[in-house]
Amino acid sequence: MNMKSLPSRAKYPATPYWPWSPATCREDDVHANPGRFVGDAVVVTEKLDGSNTLLHAGRSYGRSVSAPSAGKWMAMVKKHHAWKVTEPEVYLYGEDIYGVHSITYDPVEEQETFYAFALRDGDGRFSAFSDLESYAKSKQIPIVPVLFKGCFGSVAEVRTFIEQAHREPSFLGGPREGIVLRLARGFPSEEFSDNVCKSVRIGHVQTDRHWTRNWMPCRIAGHSG
Repeated sequence: MNMKSLPSRAKYPATPYWPWSPATCREDDVHANPGRFVGDAVVVTEKLDGSNTLLHAGRSYGRSVSAPSAGKWMAMVKKHHAWKVTEPEVYLYGEDIYGVHSITYDPVEEQETFYAFALRDGDGRFSAFSDLESYAKSKQIPIVPVLFKGCFGSVAEVRTFIEQAHREPSFLGGPREGIVLRLARGFPSEEFSDNVCKSVRIGHVQTDRHWTRNWMPCRIAGHSG
């Protein structure tokens, strides 16, 4: 395999929206089946406002996975974490907040600008969330804030939880970008849209093509300016 590009299956899939998400991006966006998240073990995490980033074979990739990223906004994840993920069959996805998007969080340590949210193997299968936690812990890589683990008894119960979660601030300070809901167990990539969904705040903004020219670094704890 060409080390400067990855197979298309390495790209993180588009995540369906929770049907009652306060915002979506386009009229044709896919919406999840809410009943899928009832009566089974699920994990609810905070959706951070950053860049979808893949760590694989010691390199960091943006969402396109066409080539390792040379962007300066990946400086911290390269310095602190990318080099740890060396296994050829491991694909670790996370949110990189070093480059500010639409939310300015409280100052963070350099090694806390990347938060893992998914682990995938060489066949494209997504690992159970507990496996993600174990792997990230073994590499001393932060994971996204976990809001809930367990089972919901009804769609109404899930709705109530997500609505309340939207009203709370981010664990990193500032407003909360959104919520991600997934089944706790692992699943094949072709079942991704059945097992993961997101709910995002009103005002959620997709990065435009000018972002790479005008980006600003987040606030790093202990740094002035």
